[in-house]
Amino acid sequence: MSIRNVLQRLRRFRDHERGNVLTIFGFALVPVVAVTGATIDYSRATDARERLNAAIDSAALMAARDASKLGDSELRDRINKWIAANLAGDAAKAFTGANIAIDRTARTITVGAQIAIDTSLTRLIGQNSMLIASDAQSTWGTNTIELALALDNTGSMASSSKMDALKAASLDLIKIMKDATMEPDQIRISVVPFATQVKVATALKDESWLRYDQTQTTYTRDRWGNWVPNTVKITKSSWTGCISDRDQPNDVKDNETVSAYATLYPADFCAQSTLAPILPLTSDWTALNSAINGMTPVGNTNVAIGANWGMATLTPGVPFSGAKPFATPRLSKYMILLTDGENTQNRFTTSASAIDDRTRLACQSAKDAGIRIYTVRVINGNRTLLQNCATNASMYYEVSSAAQLTPVFQQIAREISQVRLTQ
Repeated sequence: MSIRNVLQRLRRFRDHERGNVLTIFGFALVPVVAVTGATIDYSRATDARERLNAAIDSAALMAARDASKLGDSELRDRINKWIAANLAGDAAKAFTGANIAIDRTARTITVGAQIAIDTSLTRLIGQNSMLIASDAQSTWGTNTIELALALDNTGSMASSSKMDALKAASLDLIKIMKDATMEPDQIRISVVPFATQVKVATALKDESWLRYDQTQTTYTRDRWGNWVPNTVKITKSSWTGCISDRDQPNDVKDNETVSAYATLYPADFCAQSTLAPILPLTSDWTALNSAINGMTPVGNTNVAIGANWGMATLTPGVPFSGAKPFATPRLSKYMILLTDGENTQNRFTTSASAIDDRTRLACQSAKDAGIRIYTVRVINGNRTLLQNCATNASMYYEVSSAAQLTPVFQQIAREISQVRLTQ
């Protein structure tokens, strides 16, 4: 074929309509292929990210279990090997090592990794790789824990073996927390028995946060048979340790510093002389067991004062100074608030709804401060009030028989003390 014939055919192809369509289709095909390729590459990257997340999380938890037994270099080597062993496909090919930070003071291990997944058809639009990343942090042992046991000690706890079951469950919880402790004072617990009032050690009688202005009136018959009132005022010498609700609104707060008259705690005559005293935060396991065993069911119900004094034991400052600041690294504060009945009496009223309102506010004050609250309803009590008082729905429990308290307390203890990812 001559050159002239070739040129003629090329001109016809150029001018032919179908040739133009083919050329346009060729140009259009590039972005179509690129979009399809991007979908495929994105799916590959998503799969790699899921594998990397799972590998990083499991490596962080594994490292938390071994941190107390291995040195830093051994721990880093094990983390990298663990991640590599749990990756597959594109993620395994791209992984070269993790960024690992070990803080033995805070007892945290932070693990992070970035990997670049090579693209396929997305290269047509200039993207040669897709970067994915994952990180996790774990702790070993248990967090530093402060736990308040605010426990109903009212007269109704004497029925249906409730007090015996509460003691057994509390002792079991204390044992679990003791066994979870890896160093001195890592876990400290307070015991707050409550009825209408609470009770503290009389050795605190000279504390500046107390006030002595409550009165008690008794009646005797005179020689003519008339009832004669006799009103006496509480004194340091006559005080046996009972404290009633503070003036409102301080009855639902924990001020940490107390100076103004309305913020002072009113020392009072004991409405229930056998009420067990509060044991402030301690890791003295023998003292904790004794405090639980010393509880006695007596008196009426004031859940608000139990919640308020549970918070008081967890707050640094008066009336107890043993609690650590809320901002202490890796410190978790918890309260278990248990009751078996409706509110019936406080310093101001016998109206259940009025005391319920104070209880709601006391619980909210504790939660606002950073205390996580578990609530337990034993057979009876205001279900809605206790559900709302708990930090979340999963932290509310109710039992239909006292025998169910032990497994509930066991579950709470394990939740508090277990090792878990922190982010």
